[in-house]
Amino acid sequence: MASHPLQRLTSPSRSLSLILHVLGVASFSYNFHFLTTWDTPFAKAYGWHFQFLTIIGLTSSLVAFAFGILADLTSVPVLFQAKNAVAVLATPLEVVISILYWGIRFIDTSLLIPDDFRLDLLPDVGFHLAPAVFLTLDLILFSPPWTISAYGTMTLSTVLAFAYWYWVELCFSHNGW
Repeated sequence: MASHPLQRLTSPSRSLSLILHVLGVASFSYNFHFLTTWDTPFAKAYGWHFQFLTIIGLTSSLVAFAFGILADLTSVPVLFQAKNAVAVLATPLEVVISILYWGIRFIDTSLLIPDDFRLDLLPDVGFHLAPAVFLTLDLILFSPPWTISAYGTMTLSTVLAFAYWYWVELCFSHNGW
């Protein structure tokens, strides 16, 4: 076990970190490719698919893992810091998305997705489970302990929640749904 440059505890080698980050980027990229080929009204709407928290979470996951790949390849500390900063936002967001989505889906799928827009299992897992799993594995195995305080977390969460609320209202004002 080698020591990660920004981690206080020992962690597996950077090559394992690189493998996880490459697999994550491949998964997230596949999902974005899927969105470009999935013919729905959302694709033509104001805000595209970014009106959904799932896609915003997927974007933050992709950014975190892209920084992770660059950091693993170059060992530049600022890239590790950038990956960890984005992961502080992305990981809890993706875990909440996954828990809410799968919890509601097991109760009644029609509460989430109209029958006309049902997803096959692979993209469904890619959007609503894989990001949470990849980010959680990265957090547990390869990331330093988070240094954000409880007050900082609450402040950041509140700001992001209000920003998302504004974004959803803006999309609604343009799309009518």
